[in-house]
Amino acid sequence: MFKKKFYLNLFFIGFILILIQSIFQHYNDVLILINKSVKNMLPFIYAIFVAILLTPIVNLFENKFKIKRIYGIILSLVLIILIITGVFFIVVPNLVVSVSDLVNKFPQMLNSFNDNATKFIQFLRERNLLFFNPDELESNIINYVKSNIGNFRNLLLNLSLDVVQGIFGLLNFFLGVFLALYLIESKEYYVKFLENFFFLFTTKEKANNIVNLLEESKSIFLKYIWGRLITSFAVGVTAYIVMVICKVPYALISALLIGIGNMIPYVGSIVAGSIAVFLIVLAAPIKVLYLFIAIAIGQSVDGFILGPKILSETVGMSSFWTIVAVIVCGNCMGPLGLFLGVPIFGVIKLIYNRKLQKKENL
Repeated sequence: MFKKKFYLNLFFIGFILILIQSIFQHYNDVLILINKSVKNMLPFIYAIFVAILLTPIVNLFENKFKIKRIYGIILSLVLIILIITGVFFIVVPNLVVSVSDLVNKFPQMLNSFNDNATKFIQFLRERNLLFFNPDELESNIINYVKSNIGNFRNLLLNLSLDVVQGIFGLLNFFLGVFLALYLIESKEYYVKFLENFFFLFTTKEKANNIVNLLEESKSIFLKYIWGRLITSFAVGVTAYIVMVICKVPYALISALLIGIGNMIPYVGSIVAGSIAVFLIVLAAPIKVLYLFIAIAIGQSVDGFILGPKILSETVGMSSFWTIVAVIVCGNCMGPLGLFLGVPIFGVIKLIYNRKLQKKENL
């Protein structure tokens, strides 16, 4: 018995080593395979995602208001659709106007920036505060802005193309919603099915432990997703209110960037904040100060008020592992990985802690 177990473990170790070696040798091919697999699995991923998000609302209708589950599902969907529709009709028309105005004013904004840069350099020259060749510095600044304006316009065009592709991808999403309804309606059946499936390959106790692990994993995803959505919405709204009060141009676009960027820890906030700063510098450089104030207030709401209450102890990872999770899952799964990287690593940490605790108890 001992020899059989030893050779079986040796086989699995050898298999894992060969698999790791193959991944490093064919890294690009593996990434392509993963991306294709994720795209093919999108309806099922959407189904699990929607089911996880809707379950707390359905449970609220079912347990507190004593409404049958099927009616609770319908009411939950109607509520979510009304919220999304309301936000769509309020935000999208204003966003389209802002983007159109931004694109049309690019030449004027460039000229204004050139004038301000020239005046600033002249101010420094008169006070002997320039440590480099003024003409060369001015040329470099203007060339840098020109090149980046082109990149920014390309970014806007790419975002527009992404929106078009997203519209075509709605078919997968609605298919996922349809599958999610079945998952929620018969969730006890699917939980029992999973337990029986795992029981085919292991003992009843281990199968039950695996199902409990999946329940805890679902809880991690649920808390993290809802927490990120709520805190990011609050950050965006707070930043928007501050910018509107201070009359910062393109407040809606900047607030959307800040709110969406906040959904991706650390990396998203830095990237979104940089784009917003660049945008405001072109439109009204003096207003950048108010943008920084809006970002600081929004991040304070997230870091000191909502974050500790909503996201505390959700995954319990350090900043280092949070950044690693975003980078690794972002490279493997794209935008979806950027958002879900932290809870995925949270589940890995949960499995690691369970295995470690089991070893310590032996």
